[in-house]
Amino acid sequence: MSQALLQIENLKTVFENTKSAVTVVDDISFSMNKGETLALVGESGCGKSMTSLSIMGLLPGTGKVAQGKIMFEGNDLTKKSVEDISKIRGNKIAMIFQEPMTSLNPVLKIGDQMTEGLILHHKLSKKEAEARAIERLKLVGFARATDIMNEYPHQLSGGMRQRVMIAMAMSTDPQLLIADEPTTALDVTIQAQVLELMRDVKAEFETSILLITHDLGVVAEMADRVVVMYAGKVVEEASVFDVFEKSSHPYTEGLLKSVPNLESDQTRLYSIRGNVPTPEEFPIGCRFAPRCDKAMDHCFDHAPDLYRVGDRHQVRCFLYHPEKGTFSHE
Repeated sequence: MSQALLQIENLKTVFENTKSAVTVVDDISFSMNKGETLALVGESGCGKSMTSLSIMGLLPGTGKVAQGKIMFEGNDLTKKSVEDISKIRGNKIAMIFQEPMTSLNPVLKIGDQMTEGLILHHKLSKKEAEARAIERLKLVGFARATDIMNEYPHQLSGGMRQRVMIAMAMSTDPQLLIADEPTTALDVTIQAQVLELMRDVKAEFETSILLITHDLGVVAEMADRVVVMYAGKVVEEASVFDVFEKSSHPYTEGLLKSVPNLESDQTRLYSIRGNVPTPEEFPIGCRFAPRCDKAMDHCFDHAPDLYRVGDRHQVRCFLYHPEKGTFSHE
């Protein structure tokens, strides 16, 4: 088996204050192969975006990786200097952020922003960088790419700005593209166009995509494998088929039941009770237990491990513990 392009091993990310350190990503592990799309799924506050920012070396404020490895092409990014990371970021690893208007510099023309990375990472001349940028803008569907180069972000619609972000991310031919909620701020028609564009980019350049989303429709359409996160932990990992057809964790089941089904005659949409706890309020036992319909007494005092339930399918739930019969129900 070939070496994974990206391998996360026991990653723990914390934010430090004067009194303590608050853990936002807690001992997570997963891997990605070349050309694979992996979806990182969960509600807001589950740790998805903090995982991506840990990989990119862009944690805000007092955030830091406290333990674990982030192996990219066999090299541990946590051991790299700031200078070395900056050579990888925006080059071999690129990122599309949730809201392009806050990611694009409002006072710089699109062309200046697109050519900056090419000049920095690929040592292209200004003319060569502009030619590459125009080529990428055409690739993402801009017929008047040269005109777009001379416009400012506020002159473009939300869908156009997101396409610019994809073109910018792909301009350096990255091996890994991290897409953090790339369609959340877009209307349904533009969402479909952006997803189609990302599929085309993946097929043409064999790019691996780490897709961060809470939209299970996007997951079904784009992903090869799925990692479900809850309260900083991985609670289920499986192929996209197994997640939709054989989901095992009560949280994954709850997310799927929350999606409207046109073939169902239900009059009320299912919702998971309660909210995701803040990192300061993570429970002692299973972190999902207070919201879980299947919780047992054991769940509230003990934290489950990941248990294998199939080929490349693992679940963090005592329902799949080899000795689950010894646990009593709440």
